Amino acid sequence: MASAKDTPRQKMIGMMYLVLTALLALNVSKDILDAFIVVDKGLETTNSNFTDRNDALYSLFDLAKSVDPVKVTPNWKSAQVVKKESASLIDYIDKLQKQLIAKTEGIDQSIADTIQMSNIESKENYDTPTNILIGNSEDGSAGASRELKNKLNDFKSKLTNYILPQDRTKVKVGINTEDPKHNSENENWEVYNFYNRPLVATLTILSKIKNDIKNAEATTVDYLLKLVEVGNLKFDTVAAKVIPQSNYVMLGEEYKADIFLAAFNKTKNPEINVGDYNEASKTFNGTPNIITVERGMGKYNVNTKKEGIVDYSGTVKVVAPDGKEIVFPFKSEYIVAKPALTVAAESMNLVYRGLENPISVSVPGIPNEKLTVSASNAILINKGNGKYIVKPIADGEVKVNVFADLENGEKRNMGIQILRVKRIPKPEAKIGNIINEGKMSKSEFDVQSIIQAYYLNFGFQANCFVKSFDMSYETNGVIGTVSVKGNNINDELKKVYRQLRKNSRVYFENIKATGPDGLEVSLSPLTIKVK
Repeated sequence: MASAKDTPRQKMIGMMYLVLTALLALNVSKDILDAFIVVDKGLETTNSNFTDRNDALYSLFDLAKSVDPVKVTPNWKSAQVVKKESASLIDYIDKLQKQLIAKTEGIDQSIADTIQMSNIESKENYDTPTNILIGNSEDGSAGASRELKNKLNDFKSKLTNYILPQDRTKVKVGINTEDPKHNSENENWEVYNFYNRPLVATLTILSKIKNDIKNAEATTVDYLLKLVEVGNLKFDTVAAKVIPQSNYVMLGEEYKADIFLAAFNKTKNPEINVGDYNEASKTFNGTPNIITVERGMGKYNVNTKKEGIVDYSGTVKVVAPDGKEIVFPFKSEYIVAKPALTVAAESMNLVYRGLENPISVSVPGIPNEKLTVSASNAILINKGNGKYIVKPIADGEVKVNVFADLENGEKRNMGIQILRVKRIPKPEAKIGNIINEGKMSKSEFDVQSIIQAYYLNFGFQANCFVKSFDMSYETNGVIGTVSVKGNNINDELKKVYRQLRKNSRVYFENIKATGPDGLEVSLSPLTIKVK
């Protein structure tokens, strides 16, 4: 519905929308349906104008907050919530429009994201839009129109809460989801807007709703801004200000800062120069750079080329009402540093295949919860507080990639650390306390139950299991061999050992074992001399 503050263009578009909606009831020709394209383009233009207007309001809010943060910040935060809610609802409707196009045209969503309304072939199709928005219900409760209506009502309620009760009669949030009046068929809002509407009409109606949302956003933010009397802010000091996005800059990144005069004339931008300014002589050493100024705020961008502290200075020049130039000097600095990503393996700076390798990940100046860590060629488990477990799944290397969520909303890649994947060292065969070679009496051997695979001087807790082995021996000039599946020293082996003479040698050979990496290895032979 049009409001008293609508422009003639908006009123004209609203009238065209109502006329075309009425013509649908007459089942007019396809040429009339094409006229909706014109209306929709007009709505898109209006939406774009609303976006520009809202951006200007938010910029004014930012300025007011920088001048008087105590007074302005509460309303500024409310405006940010309105901005987020509006963007979320607009995004929902955008996706709904693309879904309608994709389903009606029978095309992929990726194509529907780019198709123009003028290129739609099924402009007159109303079955698919009705099915999506109304569903199998008579009142739209089973379709997307009911969900849309609920979201609009919730949005309107949230925005209305920001308007003081005494102002709600004159400041109205322009979202109308009421059922149509004087309707003999008792249609509700959902059915009235979306039942048996051709695709192009449905898309145009949704564009109009986006227009209403932007308008409601503008009305609410404008109201919040006027509550802090931005046009009547009192200044007792006039000074140049430098607001950097960050004073800590990675090497190769851009240092960015906003430079502005705290009190300025909206119709006359100041001149801002950056260089090496000498306040004593009131001159620049060398030629300064004149930077771009937008609505009184200078945009200073400079590439960083070396590490260290960088000082800079400059002036903000304004013209007083009497024509006299007034110069306000400023100084600032920032730090340039190399990207500081730290990924440390906590055990010998290697990661072993098949094991749970602990690593620590940190970026100086950024909390651990703001880091997103991923790894290639490995399973990565987040243990919290910057601690992770890396389980390599193949030979080669593991690449640990770290992104940081910065305060300005940017997601920045902090770098990649490559960790070499190493095979678990080959274990040694062990019987009792004997590794490699030793002596054992018949009674000692008789109490042994298994042959073990033992990791010698390995920093990880790892288990390896013997799968098979041969026991070779010599008695009475005869060489014998007993092959065993598994790791048990069975009764047959013990019986053979008891029959051996003193100083006879027993060889445990062809020992096969499997470690936590799942790979089979051959262990070195183990020799026992009979005591």
